[in-house]
Amino acid sequence: MKIKKSHKTFLLIGGIIVTTLIFMLDFPLVSQALNENRRVLFISSYSESFPTVPQQIKGIQSALDKNVSLEIEYMDTKRLDTPENKQLFYKNLAYKLTNLPPYDAVLVGDDNALQFMMDYHTELFPGIPVVFFGINDLERGRKAAENPYFTGMIEKFSMVETIEIANKFNPQATKVVGIVDSTLTGQGDQGQFLATQNAFSDLEFKVLNVSDYSFEEFGQTLESLDNDVILLFLSMNQDDTGIFMSLNDQYRFLKEHTAVPVYRTSIGGIGEGIFGGKLIDYEAFGRTSGNLVMEILNGKSVETMSLIEETPYYYIFDYDLVKKFNIPVSLIPQNAVLINKEVSPFEKYREIFIGIGVIMIFLLIVSVILIVDNIKRRAIQRELRASYEKLKTTNEDLAKTEDKLRDQYEVIEKSLMEVGILNQKYAIATEITNSAVWELDLETKDVQLAENFSLIANRLINKKENIDDLLNLLTDTEHKNQLKSEINAYLEGRKQEINIQIPIEDEYHEIKWILIRGRGLSQGDGKINQIYGILMDTTKMKEQEDYIEYLATHDYLTMLPNRMSFLEKLATVMAADKPGAVLLFDIDNFKGINDTQGHVYGDEILKKIADRLSRTANEKMFVSRLGGDEFLILIENVSSKQEITEIAQKIKTAFDESFILDGKANFINISMGITCFPDDSNDINQIIMNADTAMYHVKHSGKNNYIFYQNKMKDVMNTKIEIEAILREALKTDGFKLLYQPQVDLCSAEIYGFEALLRLKDHNIRPDQFIPVAEDTGLIINIGRWVAKTAIEQFARWREKGLGEKTIAINYSSKQLRDKDFIIYLTQLTKANKVKPELIEIEITESILLENNNETMTFLAELKEVGFKIALDDFGTGYSSLNYLTYIPVDKVKLDKSINDKFLNLKNNRVMDSLILLAHSLNLKITAEGIEEWEQYLQLKRAGCDYIQGYLFSKPLESTEAEEIFNHIFAMAED
Repeated sequence: MKIKKSHKTFLLIGGIIVTTLIFMLDFPLVSQALNENRRVLFISSYSESFPTVPQQIKGIQSALDKNVSLEIEYMDTKRLDTPENKQLFYKNLAYKLTNLPPYDAVLVGDDNALQFMMDYHTELFPGIPVVFFGINDLERGRKAAENPYFTGMIEKFSMVETIEIANKFNPQATKVVGIVDSTLTGQGDQGQFLATQNAFSDLEFKVLNVSDYSFEEFGQTLESLDNDVILLFLSMNQDDTGIFMSLNDQYRFLKEHTAVPVYRTSIGGIGEGIFGGKLIDYEAFGRTSGNLVMEILNGKSVETMSLIEETPYYYIFDYDLVKKFNIPVSLIPQNAVLINKEVSPFEKYREIFIGIGVIMIFLLIVSVILIVDNIKRRAIQRELRASYEKLKTTNEDLAKTEDKLRDQYEVIEKSLMEVGILNQKYAIATEITNSAVWELDLETKDVQLAENFSLIANRLINKKENIDDLLNLLTDTEHKNQLKSEINAYLEGRKQEINIQIPIEDEYHEIKWILIRGRGLSQGDGKINQIYGILMDTTKMKEQEDYIEYLATHDYLTMLPNRMSFLEKLATVMAADKPGAVLLFDIDNFKGINDTQGHVYGDEILKKIADRLSRTANEKMFVSRLGGDEFLILIENVSSKQEITEIAQKIKTAFDESFILDGKANFINISMGITCFPDDSNDINQIIMNADTAMYHVKHSGKNNYIFYQNKMKDVMNTKIEIEAILREALKTDGFKLLYQPQVDLCSAEIYGFEALLRLKDHNIRPDQFIPVAEDTGLIINIGRWVAKTAIEQFARWREKGLGEKTIAINYSSKQLRDKDFIIYLTQLTKANKVKPELIEIEITESILLENNNETMTFLAELKEVGFKIALDDFGTGYSSLNYLTYIPVDKVKLDKSINDKFLNLKNNRVMDSLILLAHSLNLKITAEGIEEWEQYLQLKRAGCDYIQGYLFSKPLESTEAEEIFNHIFAMAED
């Protein structure tokens, strides 16, 4: 038999060689075409973990030539059979097809994938041949085959044969019950099931649709089935409540709720509760479809290829259930696969029994030989006696060397013990480091691997493999070539050792990363014939590296790309000479959310904003977080300003809806700056600065808006930068000074006090120009302390000169709330200069109440507790509300010049009278600012105003000038 097999093998190999030579000689152009790389796409209706899919892929790959690249896309409709999932799959695939080379052919597996291809073939794959298989819906398959670009195979469940064998096992059966669901595949299953009933006139067919029940109700229904039922499991993925059940859970469910054999015509579940049946051979399905693709790629026209309606099958049963239901083994088809069947002792130990027989025959032959040998031995005994004396002499010689041998044995025994210890150390080291040794023979190209490499690779690996076969099994072509290049570089002396990390695929298609290190072992001639090294599993380290890389390129809070990722993306787009725009925005008054609700709350708001931005973005937008409450958005491949404006408006509109957090609606406004490239700049840093400049312009123009960058904005920013530099220099070089404007008491005409006004010594820059810059840059903190120190020390100097004590008013910016120790600093100054706190008046503006109401009220309460006076400055200009006066602890209200100019006339004096009357009713003093005319003075006096400040009496004065009028009594006009 072996000779015949060898002869057949020899003939087969010879035939292949001859055919190949003829093919190469007669068809050189065809051979060349076959060597070109081809790309084939396989679209599966399911996921890669679905039981049939790996077998389909294995069959396809076995049929495709090595030069044909197979790529796979999964629709995952078994778990997510929804329009939304299919639309997302369409968008993702359309994007890839737009940016990748076209395919030479497309394979589609099962009904959903075929329907998708029928819907989008003209749009996504125009003119590309399509091979389909595994189609349950016969009509859909036949309709698809009418397309000149489509051909394939119909999947017909072997229901007739399965029901026949089930009826053979259970002759008392009167009905057949088919379990289906309402998915697209389930509908095809139901159609094939009902079409089968014509072959069984004596059996009643009934459909149980799990989508009409809840799983609990369906289990009760299954438990009620009698022994006269043949139960056929086709599909039961989803019940009427929408709950999805995985296949493994389906097998357990059927096992728990059925008392009759459950038959199946599709793969999966045999041995897990399913009895068995005549199943479809999905690997053969894939192999046949792959052969069809190869025929097409080799030039065969799709139109000439008929629809294949034959399906490959095989019988399989669970032997444990065969015994459980007392089914005679004789009824089972001869070629059926029986799982869980114990092998008989003879089958199990067949080779041992044969070995024993051979040994017995051998012993018999040996016995015969011994008998013959015994006869010969007697003949030579005489010769042995003669040589005995000679042997005796030899024995004496051997005895002399025994001691030497014993010493050598002890040395060998000690060496073996040391080798054993080294082996133990080696085993511990490889186990701890999850590594294995390898050896490559450069002449035979064979690689030997330690046994534990199979554990590392998580698949069965022979100890000795051809290196090409091993790499083809474990990794892809790209990494295979990288490893070979690494080995060649070492052999050529360009590297000191082999040191490379490549991915491999285990038995379950999971990726593991392996570090390969090694060096050669040279012979006496210096030539390297073998390479030895170590293989180490570095998967966890690789995952940590990938995670660290992800953290380095993404914002830790929002998981959006960070500034570094944004700049890399912007550089890539600009290098490709694509036009676009950069949008930079931040959250208006976000500090108020952090201060009132806490930073944790603020972080959650930022997460919600990031999520909404991600959902708002399209394929042209790249959203990232710059830091804090600032976000950067890149719009690529857009040159139309109108389109950029529409996108900016879309982003702004996304903030119209409130952000709900902890049951509270948070309404968010943004200020956005926009710059276009290459129109505004080709420099990345300048582009970011332009966007920031535009955003700054929005911030100082009312917020809650967006604006495009203009070159003139740079002048504003440059001015701001220049002023900032002047302010910083002034802080270092005593470049500030205070002027003092008197506040006159209307009753006594005496100076009640002075307001300290900040000025720059060497620059003619107005306070309304440099104060906002100081607030924006945070310099207001140090400047505010300088003003307080200088004013209080001036108060002390006037007192020491004998001029007396008068109130000094100090302006306080809302941004100084960040100076948490300001009150402590003020208190220390007053104590150091022996100044009563009630003679220091802190002037605040209404804007301070918008920063953080709770923090502001605490600050004002602490000022009052120490004893400082508080005045509400610029009343009537911004967010003036008379309601403020009822709860903020102020002592005085200062009417702004604008409100005085507006209401100090004969027609509107009642308004002014009412304001003053209201303040007095709240026990508040009134100071009118910006008074320049006697008529205004007279109206204020008649209304009962307490103090006047303005050019009518004095402009702001140097400290020496203020000393000259310190105790002056002004002459007042009379009515």
